[in-house]
Amino acid sequence: MDEEGVEEYRNFRPFTRDSLFNIERRIAEEQAAKEAHKLKEAGDSDDSEDEIEEPSHHEPDPKPNSKLEAGRKLPPSLEEGSGRFVGRPIEDLDEYYHNQKTFCVIGRDKTIYRFNATNALFVLSPFNPIRRVALYILVHPLFSVVVMLTIIVNCVFMTMTEGPEEYVEQIFTGIYTFEATTKILARGIILTPFTYLRDPWNWLDFFVISIAYLTMWIKSLGNLSALRTFRVLRALKTVAVIPGLKTIVGALLEAVRRLRDVMILTVFVLSIFALVGMQLYSGGLRQKCVLNWTIELGPNISDIEWLSFVNDSNNWWKVGDDYIVCGNGSGAGGCKENYTCLPDLGDNPNFGYTSFDNFGWALLCAFRLMTQDYWESLYKLVLRAEGSAHAMYFVLVILLGSFYLVNLILAIVAMSYDEQQKQDAADAADEAAERMEEEERREILSQMTKSPSDASFKSDQYNPDKAEDKERVSLTSDQSGGSHLHPNSKKRDSVSSLGSECVGEKQKMSPTNTFLCPSPTAANVDIKDVMVLKDLIDHASGHRRSFMSVVSVQPEAVRDKLMNYLCLWNCSPNFKKLQYFVSLFIMDAFVDLFITLCIVVNTGFMALDHWDMNEDLKSVSEFANTLFTGIFAAEAFLKILALSPINYFKDNWNVFDSFIVFLSLMELMLEELPGLSVLRAFRLLRVFKLAKSWPTLNMLIAIVGRTMGALGNLTIVLGIVVFIFAVMGQQLFRDSYQRYINDSDIGGGMPRWNFDDFLHSFMIIFRVLCGEWIESMWGCMRVAGYACVPFFLLTMVIGNLVVLNLFLALLLSSFGAESLQRSEADDEPNKLAEAVDRFKRFGAWVKVKIIVCLKVKLRRKTKRPVIALSPSSSRPELNGKEALADGQTVVGNGKAYELHQTQDTESLSPNKTDAEKGLDLPDGEKVGETTALLPRRCSVGSMNKDSKSMLGSEASSSSSSLSESEKDIKVEADGEPEINEVDIVYVKEPDDCLCKVCTRKFKCLATIEESKTGQLWWKFRCFMFRVTEHKYFETFIITMILASSSALALEDEYLGERPILKAILMYLDKCFTAIFILEMLVKWVAFGFKTYFTDAWCWLDFIIVSLSIVLLAAESFNLGDLGAIKALRTLRALRPLRAVSRWEGMRVVVNALIKAIPSIFNVLLVCLVFWLIFGIMGVQLFAGRFHKCVDADGTRLNISVVDHRNQCETQNYTWTNSKINFDNVMNAYLALFQVATYKGWTDIMNDAIDSRQPNYQPLYEDNRYMYMYFVLFIIFGSFFTLNLFIGVIIDNFNQQKKKGGSLEMFMTDDQKKYYMAMKRMQSKSPQKSIPKPKLWIAGIIFDVTTNQMFDIGIMVVILLNMITMMIEHEGMTHEIDEALKYINIVFIAIFTLECVLKIIGLRQFYFKIPWNVFDFVVVILSILALSLAGFFENFFVSPTLLRVIRVFRVGRVLRLVKSAKGIRTLLFSLAVSLPALFNIGLLLALVMFIYAIMGMNFFMKAEEEYGLDDAFNFKTFFRSFILLFQMCTSAGWDGVLNGLIARCKPNESCTEYTIATMYLVTYLVISFLVVVNMYIAVILENFSQATEDVQQGLTPDDFDMYYEKWEKYDPDATQYIPLDMLSDFVDFLEEPLQLQKPNHFMLVKLDIPICDGDMCFCRDILDALTKNFLGTTETPDMPTQQEAETEYVVVSSTLKRQKEHYAAKIIQKAYRTFRRKKHGSESDDEENDIDEDCVDNGDAETVVVETTSSHASDTTEQQKTVELHADSDIVA
Repeated sequence: MDEEGVEEYRNFRPFTRDSLFNIERRIAEEQAAKEAHKLKEAGDSDDSEDEIEEPSHHEPDPKPNSKLEAGRKLPPSLEEGSGRFVGRPIEDLDEYYHNQKTFCVIGRDKTIYRFNATNALFVLSPFNPIRRVALYILVHPLFSVVVMLTIIVNCVFMTMTEGPEEYVEQIFTGIYTFEATTKILARGIILTPFTYLRDPWNWLDFFVISIAYLTMWIKSLGNLSALRTFRVLRALKTVAVIPGLKTIVGALLEAVRRLRDVMILTVFVLSIFALVGMQLYSGGLRQKCVLNWTIELGPNISDIEWLSFVNDSNNWWKVGDDYIVCGNGSGAGGCKENYTCLPDLGDNPNFGYTSFDNFGWALLCAFRLMTQDYWESLYKLVLRAEGSAHAMYFVLVILLGSFYLVNLILAIVAMSYDEQQKQDAADAADEAAERMEEEERREILSQMTKSPSDASFKSDQYNPDKAEDKERVSLTSDQSGGSHLHPNSKKRDSVSSLGSECVGEKQKMSPTNTFLCPSPTAANVDIKDVMVLKDLIDHASGHRRSFMSVVSVQPEAVRDKLMNYLCLWNCSPNFKKLQYFVSLFIMDAFVDLFITLCIVVNTGFMALDHWDMNEDLKSVSEFANTLFTGIFAAEAFLKILALSPINYFKDNWNVFDSFIVFLSLMELMLEELPGLSVLRAFRLLRVFKLAKSWPTLNMLIAIVGRTMGALGNLTIVLGIVVFIFAVMGQQLFRDSYQRYINDSDIGGGMPRWNFDDFLHSFMIIFRVLCGEWIESMWGCMRVAGYACVPFFLLTMVIGNLVVLNLFLALLLSSFGAESLQRSEADDEPNKLAEAVDRFKRFGAWVKVKIIVCLKVKLRRKTKRPVIALSPSSSRPELNGKEALADGQTVVGNGKAYELHQTQDTESLSPNKTDAEKGLDLPDGEKVGETTALLPRRCSVGSMNKDSKSMLGSEASSSSSSLSESEKDIKVEADGEPEINEVDIVYVKEPDDCLCKVCTRKFKCLATIEESKTGQLWWKFRCFMFRVTEHKYFETFIITMILASSSALALEDEYLGERPILKAILMYLDKCFTAIFILEMLVKWVAFGFKTYFTDAWCWLDFIIVSLSIVLLAAESFNLGDLGAIKALRTLRALRPLRAVSRWEGMRVVVNALIKAIPSIFNVLLVCLVFWLIFGIMGVQLFAGRFHKCVDADGTRLNISVVDHRNQCETQNYTWTNSKINFDNVMNAYLALFQVATYKGWTDIMNDAIDSRQPNYQPLYEDNRYMYMYFVLFIIFGSFFTLNLFIGVIIDNFNQQKKKGGSLEMFMTDDQKKYYMAMKRMQSKSPQKSIPKPKLWIAGIIFDVTTNQMFDIGIMVVILLNMITMMIEHEGMTHEIDEALKYINIVFIAIFTLECVLKIIGLRQFYFKIPWNVFDFVVVILSILALSLAGFFENFFVSPTLLRVIRVFRVGRVLRLVKSAKGIRTLLFSLAVSLPALFNIGLLLALVMFIYAIMGMNFFMKAEEEYGLDDAFNFKTFFRSFILLFQMCTSAGWDGVLNGLIARCKPNESCTEYTIATMYLVTYLVISFLVVVNMYIAVILENFSQATEDVQQGLTPDDFDMYYEKWEKYDPDATQYIPLDMLSDFVDFLEEPLQLQKPNHFMLVKLDIPICDGDMCFCRDILDALTKNFLGTTETPDMPTQQEAETEYVVVSSTLKRQKEHYAAKIIQKAYRTFRRKKHGSESDDEENDIDEDCVDNGDAETVVVETTSSHASDTTEQQKTVELHADSDIVA
């Protein structure tokens, strides 16, 4: 029996000594075969080389089966029968390893483990009992569970502030040692594959254990706390154990690998910015305001006294804890009265950590700008010290460094995640398919065993090719004659070939069953034989089945009864009737509408909650809550009654509803109990019920839900990362932080952000994840020194830039277009829409009723002759649409006059009855002949445009509502007036002056039109039309718009001091207004009102001009100082918007934005709903708790002095509230917005953490677990909702693209690639190369300077120059200074020499290359700077700065470095993005311009406090602008807000507060959330495009390279090269277009056209090489413009030439044979003859072959004569 079992599951063979012997034998055989092969090859190579070599068919190397990798689960096809081999060594399942010493073990959970069969630790063979036990333990699932639990417990111990006892540590080390020992015993250590140290995860273990023993044994090493910190890396072991984590970590590691190029580019760019910063700002931040010494010490003092006075920090101007930085340049920050600005005093700002004094600090500043952390502080410091012009430096760093590089990282992480996702999805799909196949196979087998009659039926379903009668089903017969699964074959790789067939082995296999045969996993059944069996067994099976069915009914009935009564409620008919009536009521659309309104009102009541609420409102709110709880409970109860529980709970929404109702009722019942106010928070979940009827919210919740699934794993990874860094920080820096308490120099108590315990460590790391690292790092550096820098930078890069971007990538991937469609194409109709539709239809019905009444009245007054209607008009058209059939809706376009017009043309006869008239009156049977309802000019265009919307909206109401409304009138009057598209259509003459209706109604108007005056008017209009169409008209208007906008920018705070300027501006304003009014009038005359007012941009113009007119009128009546008029004046700031419609690039961006507005608005609403929940929760948690007692300086008093509000007021202190608080929902929104943008959020959190009960003085960290509220809000309110903006905008981009690409829609992928390559090719053509000079010395110099190596040499010198610049620093010693000066002179000499050599070699052509001109300027300036050192000191741009820019020449060399392809792609994607980014930058600038002018008007007089000072304020246009630039990244807006509302008293209403919050929030939403995210979307889009280009097709770079090489072969740029040079040329090219020699047959295959004179055309060669590279040889040629331009005649092609030669050879051979026969030559001389003929062409006569050639380029066929000599050779 045992033998049989082994035979049966031949896939699973126990691993025995025989197995090992067989493996060794196979290895020896393979080795022998290899030796024999080598000898044979050596022998072959000695043979004659004359034989034509056959291409060797080299078999691809075998690869391991991916389904059978170690760590994977068993494939479904192998699961059966694996049970008895669990934990036992078996022979390797994978064919790949059949000649390697390995064996497998299957774990309990069907995981495959692979081991090496050599001796472990040199002594334990695979059959050793110790090793067997170790194997069994290792593969047992409990083993990994125990290890996992140990790690978790260990992690908990590690978070403890006081470290655990020594013995605890020893226990953990013991467990880990046991784990490692087991693994080593089972696997062996390292020498062979699949041993312990061959797995990288085990390195980690080994390292951690070794350190544990080192610290335990060698006490002299001290505590080695730095090394012990690595114990925390054990947390990473969880990754190896939890299956889903490996994919996420895989994606992360893949991302980190790909980030290499970005990292190099980032470091490079940051170094350049750091160098520039160093040259400009070194030492600049140490300028301070010093008290005038003359006041203190008098005018006559010695140098020593002066120095001691100036260096005394008590004499410096200080605000708070900081000394103010000042500058003496224009626009720099000044000092207050009696203070002077002096350089080089004291330390740099921020404890001396912020400066550009040396390369290290400058690089840190550049990195800080790139990550945008607290960069507003650095921006202010530099601008105060150096002047506002230096804002340009920051603009460049933020736009290029920050937006571009950081988002490149996001793009790469997103791409690697996406690929990982696709890979996982493919794997999962494979497995599912395999499982299904296996299940079907088993089902058929079981059917065959039980009843062949069924089997025939089943197999018919099962097999895909039903048409063939050779359907096969898996069966095999065993000795007893029964059938069972035979998962086996003689061949070992059976696993992979599951469904292979066999033919012709039927007879061999089984004499008893002729139709069965062996197969790898199953046998095949011929269906004909099954049919025979079916007939035989039919009778018996029939009996059996009927008996079975009777048996099965019995238990079913009882279960059904229970089901019917308890869950389905199928009871008495009366109850059924009741259910029916209840469902009619509760399932009605109006009830749904009512419930939705209840939810909205209920949410409103919850949002009314606020601090100091009066009692009446409180009681009303309580009552409302009880009422709504009742309503929702009733709804749930009635729905359960109507649907019965089983149906009710099938819907997830209903489950959610019932859950909330249950909680609400519980809350009402337990109201008296204290501490249950938590349940009130659950009421907020009712808001989510809105999602049922609000698709966007529904979609969003779905996205969050979907992402949560994938996020589960990512959250664990994020958790592990945060945990590891938090514990590391705690262990490394905890002791240092004690210095804050002990050391008096840096004293002042422990800072809030510290590593003192796990909670605080966690919060610091979480803060770094949010992107705020610099301030925590300063705090750390003060106590622990520079060790903090690498720690924080590592946390920032890994935590924020990689893991958090993965989070975002995940979100974007689940936010695809399909998710939007999924929610729209929901199965069930939207009840809410149906209810609204009913109201609409009712409104339309009333409208029509009124119109009909009016009709009847009017008709009585006027009697007109009847006009017969043509039959065709019996089906009327409305607004260009056919009316629908009877009983359906007719959609008009919303204008009542359509019905009045009936009298106009085909009036209805007064003596007809109502029914005959054809209007649907109450009994309405038909929609009558309403052709009359039409205006005559119906455009087909409008019909097409509207038919979609009509079908989409009005026609969507359900059929039931249609049948109900059959008795109503069917004319709908609620279309929308159409608005013209923004696209400009060029017309040659203006529209008619009056619409047709007017001319038809009033005949006199027609006569006026035809009169002389009318014709003159028409001519005048045509003239005006030509004027407006003239290009100078637009230019003039744009100039005026720009001029008037500039005039607005001049109206700043200092205008009052300049009366002349004020007068000029007033006069100009009137002029501009007059010009714009004139422009509007001209356009009215030229276009007519209809065209003008149906263009959205014209409306904008009209509104702005109207505002100007109102303002002019107000000024003439001296009302200029009224508040309302002042508000209108600020709206003049919208003038620049008019420029948008006239600027093509910006209009494209704005149009894209306008199309995105609905989705952006939707997301904004959803954000508000999400935030509302947190807002209401915040009000319940913190309302009234941010109040505190402060003294006269505004310092919060200690709790020991004041504990309660009453004490505060009795002791005459001030009881005040924080400016940002949670006292009501609106305030909560503002607070949450600050938290979500991470600006000012630390203050809000501090207030929350310190809060106690209302009216009690806050206590330091009394409520510290409130951190969790903010952490949760940041995850859901900020990570999710704010990033949805990027999602929406990218999604919108993609949809626009889908609409846009018309040509590409109809191409296959291959054609698309080829088409793109052709497009790129067309933009390039060969350049004429620079001629070599005649003079031999100049020739040598020319050769040297044009050599690539020369370029690389110069590049190395430039980089060396950069390094010497990095050495420079503030306060260098004299020696270093001198040394650097001499080194600098050497570099200048080298660059001058390069310049001179190039000018000699290239002559006048030198100045044609832009880089050379730049170099020339740099060299001249450097020489001048050396000679005129003093003069250049005061010059704004130092020549050293220009030398920095030189570094960009690296770009030229990158092309020569093969491995730099990745960096080239990045730069290429930047280049591609630039045009779009420029347009978006313009739009951002426009928004900033408008807001700057508005800000000047509103906040000119704001206090200079908090975020506002003398350099940053709204007093002048330029200052407003640089302040707004800072805020477009949301930086420092909280400080600006505090400054603007500084005058507002707490707890009082204040208009400034409202204006300031509205102004800043709208600006942030527009700039930070929308425009900046468009910037990000463009970068992501173009980067993925560029990567795709590089992966799939050819980049422009490759074409450039091609033409560069072409110049060498075609110096005169004729675009042709001789045919005989073709082979050399394609060999000379670089990858990917290169064809290495021998390339003759390849060129023949490419079929390159040959032109007159045996020349090849440049484009043809490139085209052929492109096709060859893309593998699209069958793609039809696309005509290029070049061919049209240059006339070229194709006479042949490489393929045709080859064919001709081949033909000639055959003819020559035939001819010779013929000659020989003719001369009767001896047969034995034949061979010699041939040889002679082939060699000696004197013998051979010329054969003339005529061929006809027709090539793509010629229409005519041309006859051609080719002379072939006996020796003629083939092409090239």
